[in-house]
Amino acid sequence: MSHGLTTIPHKLCSHLQNVSRGAIARTPLPYTTANLAISTILLRHGLISNLTLGDPQQPNPSAFHSAAALQRRIWVDMKYRNGLPVLRNMSLISKPSFRVYVTRDELGRILHGKRARNVGGVGMGEILIVKTENDRSRGRTGRDTYMDGWEAWRAGLGGELLLRAA
Repeated sequence: MSHGLTTIPHKLCSHLQNVSRGAIARTPLPYTTANLAISTILLRHGLISNLTLGDPQQPNPSAFHSAAALQRRIWVDMKYRNGLPVLRNMSLISKPSFRVYVTRDELGRILHGKRARNVGGVGMGEILIVKTENDRSRGRTGRDTYMDGWEAWRAGLGGELLLRAA
């Protein structure tokens, strides 16, 4: 995963989708603010079953703290129901060549199932992940800049539409 200032979670999307389709129980992700924030949102919405910090070999929080920064991992336990993955689809909305930014009103239209900015409305069981602006005056920095669509809308925010997951 790139450690640049503006990263699109394309590797995260494809990796988690491939793991869920391959019926793999647990997978490591590089430890980045974006990966941790997005994984936490997926956990809150019940699309994955657990997150644990660790190193490349194992999910072990004590090993995480002693590991070098590039060796730190987020271990994601995938969730399956009746042998089928709960996380069925993750797709990017913003891409490196074309970023999609929406206002609060446009976000509301998308969340209510209507089209805005060439982005189709959210369907049943689907979530949007939005990257909002860092705003130190309101206490939004780091992980708090990633929100699910409804959180951002209730907070009166728009932002960059990163991905949709179901």
